[in-house]
Amino acid sequence: MLTNCIRGRYKNYGVGPAIFSPTIIKNAEDLAFLEKDDVVASLEVVGRGGCGEVYRAPLPNNTGMIIAIKKIMKRSADGAEPGEDESRLLDKWMRQIRSEIVTVGRIRHRNLLPLLAHVTRPDCHFLVYEFMKNGSLHDAMKRSSSEGVVELDWLLRHKIAVGVAAGLEYLHVHHKPHIIHRDLKPANILDDHMEARIADFGLAKEVPDGNTHMTGSNVAGTCGYIAPEYHQTLKFTTKCDMYSFGVILAALVIGKFPSDDFFQDTDEMNLVKWLRNVMNSEDPAAAIDPKLKGNGYEEQMLLVLKIACFCTMDDPRERPSSKEVRVMLSQIVH
Repeated sequence: MLTNCIRGRYKNYGVGPAIFSPTIIKNAEDLAFLEKDDVVASLEVVGRGGCGEVYRAPLPNNTGMIIAIKKIMKRSADGAEPGEDESRLLDKWMRQIRSEIVTVGRIRHRNLLPLLAHVTRPDCHFLVYEFMKNGSLHDAMKRSSSEGVVELDWLLRHKIAVGVAAGLEYLHVHHKPHIIHRDLKPANILDDHMEARIADFGLAKEVPDGNTHMTGSNVAGTCGYIAPEYHQTLKFTTKCDMYSFGVILAALVIGKFPSDDFFQDTDEMNLVKWLRNVMNSEDPAAAIDPKLKGNGYEEQMLLVLKIACFCTMDDPRERPSSKEVRVMLSQIVH
C-alpha cells in the first residue's frame, strides 16, 4: 500500500484525502467534491496526458485559491480487464504516484511545487497542487518563439535560472535523503508570479545516505535532456540532473529546445554539441537568441552559456554541483 511508501505518516490514507499542506487545505471536506463524478466532469480541463486529465478548480473555503488536480487512472476507462501493455502502463503510473508522494509530499521550498493532497477513488487517484496560472517555461518560450512576444526578457530568464538552481540545491544538498529529479526540462518548470517552481516528481528518486548513485531498470527522462552516462549505464546521480539543467540554461539563452528542427539541420544535430562548437568559434554571441540581443546583457548571457557548457560536460565528475551553479548564477549582477 501507498501507506508504506509514505512511512505511516498520513494515517487517514484509504478513508479520506491525505492532506500534505494543512495550512492551505484545512480539512478533508474541502476536497469532497472530487468524490462526485458529475462535479469532476464539469471541471475545466487544462491539460491531458496518457494517465488522464489535469483540471483547474477553485478550492472551497479558501477564497482566491486555485488548485490544479492531476488525475491518474487505476484501470481502463471502460472498466475492462487491462491487457498486458495497459497493465504495464498502469503499474508505471502507480510507481509515479508513489514517487510523487514519497518525495514532493514532504518537501517545502519556494522553488519546488508542493503536493497539497492526495485523493484516492476506486477508479483513479487525484494529486492536488497549487495552480500556476502562468504555465510552464516551455509554454512561455514557445509563445516567445512563435508569436514573437518577448515576455521572457533576459532579467526574467536569469531569475528563472537562479530559482531552478536553488530548487536543485535543496533537493541535492539540503534535503535528507537527497533527491534526484530525473526529468528536469522546461515543461516541468512552472511559473508562480515570476518565481520558478520545479514540478512533476513522478520519476524522482531518493538516494539513501552513503550511496553515490542509483541504478534504474530502464532510462527515464526526456530525450535531449538525458545525461549520456545515464543513457549508457542506467546509473544516475545528482550530476545527471545537472546535465539536464545545463541544457535548460542553454535553451534559456539560445531560445531553442533540443527537439527543435533547427538542430536537425546542423552538422551536430544536437543542442549541446552545437553550443560547444559555437562557443569555441570566433563569434560565440551567435548562440544568443536574436530577441535578446542589443539589451546590453550579452556578456552576462555568454557567461551563462559557459556555465551551461560546464554542466553538460561528458564526464560527470567535471560538472559543477547545484550549489556551485546557484552561487555562480547569483553572482551575475545586472
